[in-house]
Amino acid sequence: MSFPSTEVVYRRHASTAASVLFLSLVLSAGARADESDAGAQQLKPVIVRAEKLPAPEERTPVAMSVYGDAFIDSTGVSDIKSLATIAPDLSYAQVQTVVPVLTIRGISSRDTTEVGDPSVVVVTDGSSNNRPYALSATLYDLDHISVLRGPQGTLYGRNAVGGIVDIVTAKPSRTFEGRASVDLGNYATRNLEAMVNVPMNDVLQFRVAAISRRHDGYLNNAPQADGDDENTRSGRLSVALEPTSHLRMLFTAQQTTLKGVGPVSLDIPYIYDANGNVSHDKPPFPADPRTFTYATPQSQSIDDTTARWTVAYDFRNVELSYIGSYDNLTWRHAADSSPSFAEPVSYRQNEFPKTLNQEVRVSSLGNERWSWQAGVSYFRESSSLNSANESPFDGGVYLPTLAFAYGIRTTSTAAYGQSSYRVTDKIKLTAGIRVTRDEKSRDGEYFYANSNEPPFVYTHVPQDNSGTWSKPTVHLAAEYAPTSAVMNYIRYDTGYKSGGFSSSGSYAPETLRGIEIGTKSLWNSQRVQINASVFDYDYSGQQISQLVPFADGRTGTSIVNAGRTRIYGADADIRALVDHVGLVTLSVAWLHARFTDFVVDDGSGQNVQLAGNAPPQSPAFTVGFGLEHAWTTAAGRIVGRVDAKFQSGQHFTVYNYADDYQKPYLTADLSATWMPNRKDIELMAYVRNVTNQRVFTAAEEYTFDDSYRYAFAAPRTFGVKATYFW
Repeated sequence: MSFPSTEVVYRRHASTAASVLFLSLVLSAGARADESDAGAQQLKPVIVRAEKLPAPEERTPVAMSVYGDAFIDSTGVSDIKSLATIAPDLSYAQVQTVVPVLTIRGISSRDTTEVGDPSVVVVTDGSSNNRPYALSATLYDLDHISVLRGPQGTLYGRNAVGGIVDIVTAKPSRTFEGRASVDLGNYATRNLEAMVNVPMNDVLQFRVAAISRRHDGYLNNAPQADGDDENTRSGRLSVALEPTSHLRMLFTAQQTTLKGVGPVSLDIPYIYDANGNVSHDKPPFPADPRTFTYATPQSQSIDDTTARWTVAYDFRNVELSYIGSYDNLTWRHAADSSPSFAEPVSYRQNEFPKTLNQEVRVSSLGNERWSWQAGVSYFRESSSLNSANESPFDGGVYLPTLAFAYGIRTTSTAAYGQSSYRVTDKIKLTAGIRVTRDEKSRDGEYFYANSNEPPFVYTHVPQDNSGTWSKPTVHLAAEYAPTSAVMNYIRYDTGYKSGGFSSSGSYAPETLRGIEIGTKSLWNSQRVQINASVFDYDYSGQQISQLVPFADGRTGTSIVNAGRTRIYGADADIRALVDHVGLVTLSVAWLHARFTDFVVDDGSGQNVQLAGNAPPQSPAFTVGFGLEHAWTTAAGRIVGRVDAKFQSGQHFTVYNYADDYQKPYLTADLSATWMPNRKDIELMAYVRNVTNQRVFTAAEEYTFDDSYRYAFAAPRTFGVKATYFW
């Protein structure tokens, strides 16, 4: 077995790598095993499965951030969108207002069509869902969330080019427990959550969790219903079964519904210069950007039923496991796509994906010098799509002027293996490879009206597309742990995301080659944790979705591979328990991302070279800060918390126009939790986005309705939450 040479990648940033290695040696020289002051308060170790086998975060050679259940609860994280407002290593956007896109280290997917794949994969209990609107699902009753930065394709598959968001739900335990909470706040917020864990015996345990989240819209869209609202209900049942000491089984069923208006956008009509060209300057905003209306009603409806299962059997220091899931999802969305109020158009989207994940893995157990794992995986997504631009005619009846009707099928099969060998007690080497084969097909048609008034005569354009792609991805790593408190590592990874096709033709896969050098260490009797890394990526063939004019005069979606991108940077995460202060957290990330060869359509049918531009959502600096302090009083314990995030300026499109620019911003959240001496109740008061910053989640020129389009993160919110434990 041979692997690609890393000589070029090493040479490219030799000086930066040397700096980190020097830092690692300095840390190693000063590190001591945490033996003294053992009775003092310490940072609790976190067990993660970043390499699919349980291991402490500090012994896992991956740049990552871990957010535990207590942090998620205290900061009000309820979905991926709200997590991104807190997490410095994760960015969230809404392409075309409604389609969520995640970005890590400047890498994201801009192909949000029914055939496209994400570049940052969200994994829940070992299973992923390809459709971006599944990211709207509510997060609750969790063990932790890990954000893994950088390509993770060898263990996690074809689409993990930018990284992984690994969501781990809380599992049934052998302790009877439960809790219920009520959260009331502004915008008529009324959130209810409950959980009960019931151990029948040492063999069988149940856990049931449910949530209802509702708030009025953050916008004023009269006479239409207010957008950016929430109306979510979800319930989850988990059953753990351990009939013998060698056999463990876990079965989970979850049902989620999302209703309401959903995300909407402020659309400002294009401004043209004297030559009839669209101005790329940021247009004048209304005095209150959150107050506007639109021509047609908007709505969303998501119905998601999921089953997940895990079966693991141990024998002779080897574990054989089978992990799978089935997801039946329905997405319906009505968006305003009107060129003007005099020409109302509603774009109605309906998609029905059914997703099956299966993986069989065999891995070694114990702490032997040699450890290994190997597996095969199978992914299948079958979906039907019926979407149309519809205009009201004949007394308000909506008739289609442009429509799509497709059947889509995606299958991905893969085999992988990874092995580690401990050369000495301080040095460990790891190598892994994955071979993936992807197949996609789409059949159906799109049709459009030949006139603007009924009775319509439609032109039908049949679509019958298919493609097959295959690619190996590799992982090489070396670890050096001079003491029990320090671990340094270097890793080389390749990433791959399969190709696809659109109405304008097919496009090739994305690929990435990356090197990362990092250090993880514990100090001061395990009261200070410092993790740092530098990285360098060569990113090729990024898939970009564009709205471009077609030959027949219509505007359509085209997907292209847009050359190469150079990305490098550094990040550091610090957690410290400081006497008389409390828990202090600091995350700092520096990112340099630029297109080096990037030819795309400028929206008018002309190709332009964008070399030198920054990829969407790649701010040069991101800083996160947190402080948690506790006071003990006669009436109980009070815990105060502040979390802040600073982000330098960034663009939301590849063009880097002034109209798609988000200026630097600083947001902060505050909370105070009172835990009375009776210990069965908690009361929390909170304020989020204290400064009421206007932060974009979308900023783009939208050719379909000739407007500048903007969407916003949540404004200032506040409320109180009461939780009862039993």
